[in-house]
Amino acid sequence: MSDVKRVFGMTLRQHRTQQRRTQQEIAERCNMSLRFYQELEAGDKQPTITSLFQLATSLETSPANLIEDAFTVWKAEQT
Repeated sequence: MSDVKRVFGMTLRQHRTQQRRTQQEIAERCNMSLRFYQELEAGDKQPTITSLFQLATSLETSPANLIEDAFTVWKAEQT
């Protein structure tokens, strides 16, 4: 079974790299430490709802898009 945190981290990384932003830029825009953001992308941590909203805003998308993208990958890995 696929790890949801890992899949969400991959989703964050994909959105960030598509925008050609660094981890530091996103972390600063979210008012979170670089280390915490790195742990999110690595799948070691999961965001709170507040962090999810901040991440989505910083990545110029919606929380629903981040979740939907992660869910699509997670669901595909379940089969």
